Amino acid sequence: MKATFSRQTLLSGIGLTQNIVSTSSTLPILSNLLFEADSSGVNLISTDLEGFAKVRLEATVAEAGRVTAPAKTLADIVRSLPDDEVALTTSGTRMTLTCNRNVFHLSTMTADDFPEWPKSESGVTITIEQSDLRRLLRNTLFAMPGRDPRKVLMGALVEVSADRLTIVATDGRKLGKASTEPTEFKGEGEKSVIIPGRVLTEIEKSLGDQGEVKLEISDQRAVFNLDNLKLTYLTSLIEGKFPQYQSVIPETFTRELQLPTALVDDAITRAAILAERKHHSIILSFGSGMIGVRAQSFEDGSYEGEVGIDYDGEPFKLAFNYNYLHDVFRVAPDATITMMVKESTAPVVFVCASDANSLYLVMPVRMHDLQGEEAEPAGVGAGDHA
Repeated sequence: MKATFSRQTLLSGIGLTQNIVSTSSTLPILSNLLFEADSSGVNLISTDLEGFAKVRLEATVAEAGRVTAPAKTLADIVRSLPDDEVALTTSGTRMTLTCNRNVFHLSTMTADDFPEWPKSESGVTITIEQSDLRRLLRNTLFAMPGRDPRKVLMGALVEVSADRLTIVATDGRKLGKASTEPTEFKGEGEKSVIIPGRVLTEIEKSLGDQGEVKLEISDQRAVFNLDNLKLTYLTSLIEGKFPQYQSVIPETFTRELQLPTALVDDAITRAAILAERKHHSIILSFGSGMIGVRAQSFEDGSYEGEVGIDYDGEPFKLAFNYNYLHDVFRVAPDATITMMVKESTAPVVFVCASDANSLYLVMPVRMHDLQGEEAEPAGVGAGDHA
């Protein structure tokens, strides 16, 4: 195999694929990238068996061929090179990368042992704008847990119909839900599947303001095609039943408040320094024209602060894990966020005026009283919170 790339093209291709590799598998080849060169260019492919990524790279190919090499090492090498053409050649089990007067020799593994790209399956296909999918993923993936024994929570629920694409993610304490209207729909019926969060996170990184995404969903897999990037992600689906999120979102509210996003988030950051350690809880007190923000750690001390708001209703208090509020305020796109409250133990919903098709939900910390004594965390899906 002999091919020449621009450094930026090769670096970009590695960046789009290297995170869909396995670093802990008993199969060493899963930590490699597969190069497939033909007369018109090079396919760069990665997999961890559950997911695949493939990007088509522009290259001058003098000799077609297939080879695999370690993803992380390749990334480190290409990142270190000067901005010039990179020549890639193979001979036996050796790959040589040459750029300017820099030469790297790498050991490779045979491409014959690399897993084959799965065959296509029939299902439904929708087309949406990349900017819309990026918005949906930004407004939902924040709610996914970093780790959880419940595998269904390590993915996002994707619901597809002819006139709606909805994505939902939750960790049982917070939830994100966002929807959009597809520009095109092909197939029959509706689909409701759970797509692994790891692949969705990589897809979010790849999305831009221009271009479309074609999403194909079958009974076993989901395939995302970003044609303008010549990029494809394929993933197996997570089996299981996703939580009945609809019953958790309150239908009516007793209070609705407009909060200055940055100012409240700053106050929460200060309160977090001395927050109660077990549940990381802080107390928000709402009164005439202000929010009081209070935290108390019996080991370390206490904090009290205020933020001005436009509110003249009855005073009330809510307690939250400050991490969940940070997560919501970080993804909220507007300078002002609307907080909708039913009661002190019910889920609290946050929405932004610029995006009527998205909402964020946070479970408050349930306390025996609001003076900072022993608290119990609430949970999404509890019957008395429906």
